[in-house]
Amino acid sequence: MVDLSDLAGYPLKFDEQTCGISLGPQMRMPQYSTRELPELRKVLEDRQAAGPDVIYWMYRNTCRKTDAGIYEAFDLRYDLSSFRPVMLGREYMKTSGHYHPVIPGHKVAYPEIYEVLYGEALYIMQKVTDFGAPPGEVEVEDVIIARVKAGQKIIMPEGYGHVTVNTLDRPLLMSNWVSGRFSSFYGSVVECQGFAWWVVEDGGRPSYVPNPNYRAGVPQPRIAEPREVPELGIIWDQPMYLACAEAPEKFEFLNDPARWERQMWANLEIQ
Repeated sequence: MVDLSDLAGYPLKFDEQTCGISLGPQMRMPQYSTRELPELRKVLEDRQAAGPDVIYWMYRNTCRKTDAGIYEAFDLRYDLSSFRPVMLGREYMKTSGHYHPVIPGHKVAYPEIYEVLYGEALYIMQKVTDFGAPPGEVEVEDVIIARVKAGQKIIMPEGYGHVTVNTLDRPLLMSNWVSGRFSSFYGSVVECQGFAWWVVEDGGRPSYVPNPNYRAGVPQPRIAEPREVPELGIIWDQPMYLACAEAPEKFEFLNDPARWERQMWANLEIQ
């Protein structure tokens, strides 16, 4: 077991072999679910790819028991996700990928913020013109790819769907803060068999292959690096959990992104 308590900001141990987590007694036990291979096949390049039954685990709405009021008072939820280091055909392990809905009465969608706690994550973010278009007609406006290391945080911009990829031969553990006011949706991602770019192994290295189920001419990915944004509580040396627990008002952007657009984009330095 690897002790990640200092990095996480609360009692947390991670089992590198089973990808399981252990929380201290002062923590509220999270809701628990898994993403299994038969369901994930819907978004894979190779829908017949072999692999273990469970690909990753999702632990929803956990916190220190003394911080339970954050969810009720600020509508903010803290989650953990744990991923196996497996190949799925020639694709690296990835999440299903999803989009967030537009905030009622507004023109912008809910954003999300992630922190890598163990391993390294590759995040693919894409913006499309029409979620409801049939496969082959979904037009992609923009694609951003960022590699994030343990201790770093990254905002998924409003209006961008996102998928997480693990290109390393070791597990990945990440956390997120997100608004509790909505549910993600997956429909157009499933219909298009994943995002516009698949991440595949090529000569021992990650390579990007365009997904033919999107409208021809998907844009080349823009590469980005995460940056600190103290105004939003994004500091490498401070655990993201504690940043929100100590000053939840700094994470107001998760429910009201229109007011914080400039600061949110400052987290991504486009190369």
